[in-house]
Amino acid sequence: MFKDINLTNPKLGKELLNDARGQLPVYVWMEYFWQRSEEWKPVLAWCIDPGDPDMAPIDPQRAVDQAEPLVTEVIRRIMSNSRKEALEAAMRAVGILVHGSSEYQRGVGVAASMQHQAVRAWVIRKFNPGKKPGESTVGWARLADLLFLENGKCPRKSRDAEICGTSAHRYDDGCVKALMTAVGNLKSAMKRDKIPT
Repeated sequence: MFKDINLTNPKLGKELLNDARGQLPVYVWMEYFWQRSEEWKPVLAWCIDPGDPDMAPIDPQRAVDQAEPLVTEVIRRIMSNSRKEALEAAMRAVGILVHGSSEYQRGVGVAASMQHQAVRAWVIRKFNPGKKPGESTVGWARLADLLFLENGKCPRKSRDAEICGTSAHRYDDGCVKALMTAVGNLKSAMKRDKIPT
């Protein structure tokens, strides 16, 4: 369920660490995105989890048809001062439209699963800043552990189809490098779409 996000909340970074694999990083990404853009940008599709069966690409016309009643609901909710419900309906409509977008369906050069993880990693690092600009209190190896470990082991497959299998990532592991590369690609896509990093 969508919740109001305060990007200036000093506790947001800790909340993100506690919910690294949950919905909070995605909601923070959406809030950050919409506060900085008034139009559709291809980089928005990076928040879509390809592992979710409800997130498969759909026909663009079908997406418009499915989103239309939600837009009507948004207008109705706004007029009745139901801001939270309006936001929830708007987020559902955006999700449907993203799935029908040709940008989402053709991809942007990074595996869809890594795009989604890149969004989570970027958000967690962004809202856990270090002392110097561009630094974070959350290291890349820790991020890989937070995002990839399942039942104490990393099930992620490398390009040569080998399973990582580690119980604690090191800074030079393939998973860490892949995550860093994906975040670098996300930042490049954000800059291309004029979304500040």
